[in-house]
Amino acid sequence: MFRFLPEQASEFAPKIDNLHHLITDLSVFFTVLIFGAAVYFAIRYRRRDGVDHETPRIEGDHRLEILWTAIPTIICIFIAVPGVQIYHEMRNPPTNTLDIGVTGYQWAWKFEYPNGKTTVDEFTVPVNQPVRLIMRSTDVLHSFFIPVMRVKADVIPNRYTQIWFKPVKTGTFHSFCTEYCGKDHSAMLAKLNVVSEGEYERWINDWSADIKKSKISPAQVGFDVYNKNCTACHSIDGSPRVGPSLKGVFGHEVELVDGSKVIADENYIEESIRNPNAKVVKGFAPLMNSFQGLLSDEDIGYLVSFIREVDKFQTQSATPVAGSPAAQPAKDPASMTAEERGQTVYQTKLCIGCHSLDGSKVVGPSFKGLYGRTSKFADGSSAKVDDDYIKRSIAEPNAQVVEGFAPGMMPAMGSQLSSSDVEDLIAYLKTVK
Repeated sequence: MFRFLPEQASEFAPKIDNLHHLITDLSVFFTVLIFGAAVYFAIRYRRRDGVDHETPRIEGDHRLEILWTAIPTIICIFIAVPGVQIYHEMRNPPTNTLDIGVTGYQWAWKFEYPNGKTTVDEFTVPVNQPVRLIMRSTDVLHSFFIPVMRVKADVIPNRYTQIWFKPVKTGTFHSFCTEYCGKDHSAMLAKLNVVSEGEYERWINDWSADIKKSKISPAQVGFDVYNKNCTACHSIDGSPRVGPSLKGVFGHEVELVDGSKVIADENYIEESIRNPNAKVVKGFAPLMNSFQGLLSDEDIGYLVSFIREVDKFQTQSATPVAGSPAAQPAKDPASMTAEERGQTVYQTKLCIGCHSLDGSKVVGPSFKGLYGRTSKFADGSSAKVDDDYIKRSIAEPNAQVVEGFAPGMMPAMGSQLSSSDVEDLIAYLKTVK
């Protein structure tokens, strides 16, 4: 009954599920029995013919008292024994575990392996090898949960906690933070890759990325870091995006929203990466999340080196963000379909910086599956996303703000998009499923 749990991918899973099913079945059985009896007696002995009937005197029965005390006690013991055994097993890892350090940040997970290799929001383990995660938090209380492994534990500041599991099947699985930790709590996910032992050995000993870094300049490494993390919001050619362009910023005076001015030196840039809302540039909203923990100290240093020498990279093409056609030869608009022209509008008219195509939450709502669905607004009203709604949202983006998003983040785009651009964009949005 109610066998709707996730797939079983660890040795713990069948034991935990069997106990869970037993408790569920017993609970349903006794709930039906007790409330069924209550309903039966309510009907059987209800008031009839408008006349009060004398209730017969019923003496207590010690046999029944013993029976309904003994039976639940036996059931509780029957459940408690395997529960204690499983709990003891889950809290006492074997001696041959693969130990992986896990650090929780707002809002990401960092994993560190015994040989020094680190990853963010993704970790890889070998199948049939006990794995122990040694966890801590650098800020607030988090909780690390891997449903298919049936393991979960709080991740606490200034204290180490642990979980362990033995994966029994290969595949890609998901883990979650299950303790509310701030505005991007729901996006604090991590991907678990369970691979064969041979594949794991190849992966853990693959230092090609680090070798590559050692053979090129820090600024070039920083350019790669920029391509992977910054292109959606910061251009290097002076064009406006969600955040300030990086062109010519280093060493120059920057005016902040409070009217003060600072010099964009190494300290300012590093602070803007680690604590981006401490000094917000005038004309821009405080939208950037901290990259503390998402980027290593080395990567931040490389990124600073890149920004210091950004003018040298003007002739290089930045790696396009998801869906960008930058690496493809340009097409003649006359030969393109409306959907293709709309995709170009999405990629070149600032939409790509704030609206994802994969369902992930950025500055604004994702375009995935947007057209045709009903959007709920901050004021409690709702509307179907059709042609008219999209046109209104482009011309007056703050008239109806989608629930969960802040007003004032999107500028009116009516002056930047022609009517044909809008029609092409709508045609493209209809294809984004």
